[in-house]
Amino acid sequence: MFQQRAAITRMQGIIAVAVIVVAVGAGAYFLSAGKPSGSSGPIDLSIVESDPVNQVDSFNPANVTLTHPGATVTFAVQNGDDEARTFQIAAFGVNDTIGSGATDRITFTVGSPGVYPMYLPATPPFNGFKASPSVTGYVIVT
Repeated sequence: MFQQRAAITRMQGIIAVAVIVVAVGAGAYFLSAGKPSGSSGPIDLSIVESDPVNQVDSFNPANVTLTHPGATVTFAVQNGDDEARTFQIAAFGVNDTIGSGATDRITFTVGSPGVYPMYLPATPPFNGFKASPSVTGYVIVT
């Protein structure tokens, strides 16, 4: 009787470990979907108006790390600012004006490993709004 209980307990332990391993593997798979490192889906990037009074914007995330030099990638850039902004990555030939509240998909080929600025040029004052300062973030290719 004792041997049967030990065998059942041992089997339950093996099953529990197997379930945990599968759950962790599935979680890691689903959490990595759509992320910059090696993903074929778009990389989400937002232009956020972090200080509306002074028209200060920022990128979210501030930097993007890519792990495949020479690969073609797509950024889905959402402009959360109240004015159109020009998104640039000069090293990769990216120069796209994105309307207020719009999301543009921008596809380009990643260069060799290095650190490349992504940039929003300053905008002049218009329609009673203050000028918006420039914004810089970085594309890091490893």
